[in-house]
Amino acid sequence: MKKLVSAFFVVFSLFAAGFFYPYSLPPQNCAWAETLSAQNTPTTLFSSSSDTAYYASGNSDYVLSYVFSQLDMNNAELRRLREEYAQSILDLKDAKAGYGPSIDLLVTGTYMPDPMIGKITLDVEDILSAINIPGSQLVNPANQYVTLYPGMEKTQYQFQLTLTQPLFTWGKISSAVKLYTAASEVKQLQVFDKQAQLESEIRTRLAALYYMKQIRSYLDEEQDYAKKLVSISEKAAQNGLLLEQKVLEARIQAMEIDIAKAGIEDEYTKMLSALETLTGLSFDELEEIRFVPDKSAADVLLLQDADELMEAAASEDRLTLQILQKLIEINSLTLNIAEASVYWKPDVALQLSVDYSGSRFPLIETDWYRKDDSNLNITLALKTTVWDGGKKINNIKRNESNNTLASIQYEDTELLLRHTVLEQYNQMKLAKTKADYQQLKIETKNSQIEQATKAYQAGYGSEADLITAQIEKSTAQIEMIQNILSYMTAYYTLSYLTE
Repeated sequence: MKKLVSAFFVVFSLFAAGFFYPYSLPPQNCAWAETLSAQNTPTTLFSSSSDTAYYASGNSDYVLSYVFSQLDMNNAELRRLREEYAQSILDLKDAKAGYGPSIDLLVTGTYMPDPMIGKITLDVEDILSAINIPGSQLVNPANQYVTLYPGMEKTQYQFQLTLTQPLFTWGKISSAVKLYTAASEVKQLQVFDKQAQLESEIRTRLAALYYMKQIRSYLDEEQDYAKKLVSISEKAAQNGLLLEQKVLEARIQAMEIDIAKAGIEDEYTKMLSALETLTGLSFDELEEIRFVPDKSAADVLLLQDADELMEAAASEDRLTLQILQKLIEINSLTLNIAEASVYWKPDVALQLSVDYSGSRFPLIETDWYRKDDSNLNITLALKTTVWDGGKKINNIKRNESNNTLASIQYEDTELLLRHTVLEQYNQMKLAKTKADYQQLKIETKNSQIEQATKAYQAGYGSEADLITAQIEKSTAQIEMIQNILSYMTAYYTLSYLTE
């Protein structure tokens, strides 16, 4: 019995601490499921029969919808993926903008405290002295000047408006648009896939909480039985009816139950912490959740053929495979762009440029329309790489390799999905068989308890034997719940992979 308790604790820890995937479906009767719900043991999670009726009659879906709404609002991973999806839409808009022209405006203003060209004047006396008219006498004015050029203004402005329109790019722009469209679709599919994963994980963790509560109840029973057994053993030892070694064994057995109980409490807290991280709900709110795992849906799924489930998992409709297919498409488009950028494949663009430069703003300058300060240029540009040491050829080969790797990853993932489905399907069958086995043990223990009770009441049986049988029954019940949890965990994984 001590080995059973220890084994339960180790195995259950593995289930409780692992990463979960989830799913759902309809009904086949199961002996251990019926017995578990019918036993007069503390297996219910509810404070009243009305609560049980409310939540067990399909209202777990309502509970899940509330939890999923909190997941949708509060989960950091989902929020991050949605932001990445929003950014991918902006990237797609940027790519589509490549079809149209780009317009740039450049405005500069310069102030010169000491202009390079100053005022230019000429002395009137020098002008008159250069004029020689026979028979005339000119008056030579002194200190009179004629201004030929008033000098540069201290301000200088320049305006340039440039329009560039791609004309021919060997399909690089259209390929880029398709690439960013596929990339945006990948981001959206990742949001859907992550949400399905997290919802599956929530279902499994809520199921784990449900079964942990039942296990805690059984451990409480075992703890009470163990304390009573220790007390009886100590009294028997004092009366010389039992060896001290038996008393120590009873104490060790009680201590093992205490350890198992502390362990389950630790795992229960970890489970609440994980759910709080996923949904943002507090411990108190999570404790109020009444979720009942649907074992009948798991039974129906188990009736399906394993080959059919593997085919469903490997279907092209699977979100995971859709994402990988899009990645193959992205690599193919990247290769097209690399091939269009190879040597001697020029891009052609038209450029229009209008510019003005002067000492004042346009239309404000004096006599601006008579000045030649504005220009209009029309340019047809052709640009290509002639040689870069072979980098572009290497880039093409690199993208061809990436395309092959993406195809290999798709095939590997498809095979992995098939293997995972088969593994989880077999895990469900194994867990069900073990649970059926534990059910038989429970029935056997019930018979032993009945016999031990009669023997004790008749006076020829010991109370210690009766308590030991009750402890062994509780241990078998815990083992059965552990296998039910394994059964439901595998079911949720299968459901996620195949629906």
